[in-house]
Amino acid sequence: MTLSKIYGFNKCSEMGNDLLAPCIFLAGCNLRCPYCMNHKLVDQFALKEVDINVIKDYVLKEKSKWFMISGGEPTCNSTEELINLIKTVKEWGCKIGMATNGTNKSILSELLPYLNYVAMDIKSSRDKIYHNIGCTNGLFNVIYSKCILASEKYKRDDFDYEIRTTLFPEFVNREDVKEIGTLLRKDDKWVLQRFRATAPVIFRNQVNTISYTDEEVNELLKIAKNYSDNVVVKYV
Repeated sequence: MTLSKIYGFNKCSEMGNDLLAPCIFLAGCNLRCPYCMNHKLVDQFALKEVDINVIKDYVLKEKSKWFMISGGEPTCNSTEELINLIKTVKEWGCKIGMATNGTNKSILSELLPYLNYVAMDIKSSRDKIYHNIGCTNGLFNVIYSKCILASEKYKRDDFDYEIRTTLFPEFVNREDVKEIGTLLRKDDKWVLQRFRATAPVIFRNQVNTISYTDEEVNELLKIAKNYSDNVVVKYV
């Protein structure tokens, strides 16, 4: 049985829903977000594989209840190998969370029965933005993914999700927050992630992009609260 290869391991990461958990990172992504700080995973540059047995030993020793899979974009891996990886970690006694950009809707649908938590990005309300970073019909796919997440939560007591939106000024403005908000339920957790102009990022010129001020972030937060009763602001 072959598993997705692992190229990063954090013993303790914020996985969503106010939980901390071990987190692994898989390589590859179908998008090229200019503010991405995991560009080595995205471009698959000079990566060194992490031995899964090292991760297993840590998880069993710490008796971890949750485990997070991130990237890159996990759904760019072989679906069969990714499911095998999830099943293997579940055998260690963990519930599984996964971070995704939501654009590979059919693959996400196949994975959902094996997952207990999903943190999904909605990067903008404009399909042109998705097209420019590498995914035709990306917004449609993300909207579809949001619907299947809500459906999965309705069917299962052991599943939940959150929506994440990075406040990158070129992707998200007041109108984008309003449009994204219309896609959400009032009880959806919506995480507004503050963009930080820092290196390393995929496109180094983005370190010169001016972040929203505290006042501007608070204004966007106020707008978002019209659509969700569970909005928080965090740093990326």
